[in-house]
Amino acid sequence: MADANDYLQFIKYILLQITIVPSLICDIFVFIHFIRYWKKEITTAPQNHIIFCLLIVSFIQKISDVPFAIYYFRWNIVYQQTYNFCVIWDWFNYTAMTVSLQLVCWCSLERHLFVFHSQMMKTKQFLILFHYIPMIICLSYTPIFYFRYIFFPTACTNTWDYTTIYCGGACYSYYDAVLGTFDWLFNYGLPTLIIIFANPLLFCRVLWQKINRQGPVQWSRQRRMIIQLSFIALLYLLFMAPQVIVGSMQTLWGVDFLYDVQADYLYYIVYFINQLLPFVIISSLPGTQKKLIKLMKYIKLFLSCKTQVHPLVTTIDGSNRVTLIAVH
Repeated sequence: MADANDYLQFIKYILLQITIVPSLICDIFVFIHFIRYWKKEITTAPQNHIIFCLLIVSFIQKISDVPFAIYYFRWNIVYQQTYNFCVIWDWFNYTAMTVSLQLVCWCSLERHLFVFHSQMMKTKQFLILFHYIPMIICLSYTPIFYFRYIFFPTACTNTWDYTTIYCGGACYSYYDAVLGTFDWLFNYGLPTLIIIFANPLLFCRVLWQKINRQGPVQWSRQRRMIIQLSFIALLYLLFMAPQVIVGSMQTLWGVDFLYDVQADYLYYIVYFINQLLPFVIISSLPGTQKKLIKLMKYIKLFLSCKTQVHPLVTTIDGSNRVTLIAVH
């Protein structure tokens, strides 16, 4: 059993290790795109603000939280066996995961406003009320909530297990039934439920408008927003929804339903949201395919220039022999 668990841990380590570098490179590519076209993509396109925030949160988690997880999967022990490290690591992980989920949740609702009430969302008052304030709440509520109950638990005392990922988790998740249930249902369950229903509803509304008016409703202008959100929402539903559903059932009914599956797999696959998110975003950027093809051609040309073949003439017994030597 121990050998099987070690093998599973090693597989997790390998998968994270080989995916994090391409993901970071893709992150940098997307950041360069947003910086280069800042006015077009950010200043005059408020619908991209949440996507940009989501990318930043994912990138920060990728360079801080994920390396500690990789270390754990490699050595089966947390990076630092101290109380302060565990409490900070748990707070950061809980915060990053929940912030990103809630950003996608609000983005799923906000897209309805940008698509079907675009003129209203151009006004300053409505933009502040339905865009900036909800986005600020998503970015601030979760860090404050988890800081309060992870650093200063009221119904229990944090006891860390250094041989378990995230040192076993914050104590309120196990010993404070009311707070644990609220956390699972409100911070995780409700956003997931909204994502599940809001995105298909958006497609249905678009199709209904097209059928009702016998033509597209600014589809060419809204298509990127809808497709981009759909793939991001699908990413969260595939990799996070199973954990949220199982965790909510465990909390509500107090049973160890699929506990081993939750601990061994569902907690782990959430990492691939961060690993895949920049690829999902980059696929929706305008002109991305041409830029990637151009980049690949440049890399291929650079590598081909590094290896050149030159003839070398040698004389053996009075005869000329031509030898090809590769000069690197």
